[in-house]
Amino acid sequence: MNQSLRIKDGIGEITITYEEMCKYHGKDFLGGFALSFKVLELAFRKLLQGETPERVKIRLILGFSPPGVLDALEYATRAISQHRIIIDPTIGIGPKSTSGSYYFEVHYEKMKITMWLKDGLLPQDFFDLATKGLSGAANAEELRRWHDYKIQLGAFIIAKDPTEVLEIGEIVPA
Repeated sequence: MNQSLRIKDGIGEITITYEEMCKYHGKDFLGGFALSFKVLELAFRKLLQGETPERVKIRLILGFSPPGVLDALEYATRAISQHRIIIDPTIGIGPKSTSGSYYFEVHYEKMKITMWLKDGLLPQDFFDLATKGLSGAANAEELRRWHDYKIQLGAFIIAKDPTEVLEIGEIVPA
């Protein structure tokens, strides 16, 4: 697998590979990490139709804030460190997360796309295991299962076309 995103930065056009992004994050929340990669892939495809986006023009609104999602988006867009992101767990639709819902808006110049994780992609007990794991209430077996789910989800999501894992809402002027 050699998936990559092209982005214009102050130094010119750069290629960011999924593997490079994973090194930045580590190897824990790979489901959310792969999901964010697919969000950007789909947003760039739909909003720019083959053009390379400029980092400084990308703005994000999220309905949740897990570490894998945030790390991937920061690495590719620098939206967190450059204050071009809003996290509001009360907005959006999509499956619920421990910190809101799996909802994304990507704004680029005067356009935006909304999207969310398709229903049925998460294992039935994923939310309960994540809640227990993040709160420190999970036992060793539950932590192992949750960790395995995150790794499996990352491999599953990154292998798919973004339209297979994300529902597309609006593509409209922002």
